[in-house]
Amino acid sequence: MQPKTEMKMDKASFERLKKTVQNMAESNRLSQLDPNYAVKIPKEVGIQLTNRCNLRCKHCFEWNQEGFNHDLTKKQLDHELDFDIVEKILKQTCETKADLFLWGGEPMYYREWDRLTRLLEQDPRWSVLCTNGIMVEEKMDSLLRISENLAILTSIEGFEAENDAIRGTGSYKKVMAGMDKVLSLQKKGIFKGKQSVHCTISDAMIGKLYDFMVYFEDLGVDTVYFCFPWYLPKEVSLAMDQFVEEKFSWLVGENSQQKKSWHSFKFRINPDLVTYLEEEMRKINERTWKIRIRYQPALEITQVKDYILGTTATAQHKKKCLAITNRMDVLADGSVSACKLFSEFNVGNLKTMDVDEVWNGEKFKKVRAILSSGLMPVCSKCILLYLNGI
Repeated sequence: MQPKTEMKMDKASFERLKKTVQNMAESNRLSQLDPNYAVKIPKEVGIQLTNRCNLRCKHCFEWNQEGFNHDLTKKQLDHELDFDIVEKILKQTCETKADLFLWGGEPMYYREWDRLTRLLEQDPRWSVLCTNGIMVEEKMDSLLRISENLAILTSIEGFEAENDAIRGTGSYKKVMAGMDKVLSLQKKGIFKGKQSVHCTISDAMIGKLYDFMVYFEDLGVDTVYFCFPWYLPKEVSLAMDQFVEEKFSWLVGENSQQKKSWHSFKFRINPDLVTYLEEEMRKINERTWKIRIRYQPALEITQVKDYILGTTATAQHKKKCLAITNRMDVLADGSVSACKLFSEFNVGNLKTMDVDEVWNGEKFKKVRAILSSGLMPVCSKCILLYLNGI
């Protein structure tokens, strides 16, 4: 259950929600008839524009001490998506006007960022920008260019002390300066999109989440997302190794790395603090807020402990991922991964292949067929399961 809000859904938001529900219903029905099923053309595309980032956050599965980027070569670390691939994605998903989810690294660190926004100005798509917010003021002109179809999702890990302990000294003030500018322009009708906040829950913020919510409610953001950190304990990572060896050696063997990416998700909440977190969630849930507040995933209080401990049990009784039937995820090297955050599941590369060729290719079909019979050990933490699953 999500906390209550006074905010009414605008027409555009309602239409997007309606489309999502229809897509899920159709995918569920047709995938039961055909385990290889996918929509003809993806309706959502996640695009990792770059591996590069201007922060080194302590909870980041890419760049923290245990992050998988440390196993990449210097050349791989500098990967940025070829702009002709961006053009290809938009051209070849024009029929569905696929929604875009832009991430990195830091997406505005992408060398072709301004050029990308000019392309989106000509071919408008609903776009979610997942950003650390450091470059918002610098890139304001480009953001305004596409703001009518833009949701800025800014990561802030708490108030100044808590945020800067994770994201680096001075980062909070830079991010808030950019956000204040966006909200000011929004009130003037110049910025026409949405500004939301994403906070990964940490030990230091337990006991302060309610006050954090009050602060951003007063500031006037659209939504605050409280994200439970993905934590995969060693035994789950090893179980994933075994699962992949049994089910996906034909695929992952072609993309082997010294260390598999699912061994990097080690940031966690101290289990001793679960009771305090549950108490604070009850306090948050008792109130009706002026803005939206969303837990990611939407855990019931009784499900919080298992999730934090990193068990393989899914919340919300989720048993099937539908993201693989309607969403394509493109990484910075042009490869398409069947599972967004695990580059080992490489089913093709848009440098040499078209969207249709990868999306409806034999590798992706085989992945869908295997996962139609059950989830992987790591799936219980994936937000795409909870947003695109049943």
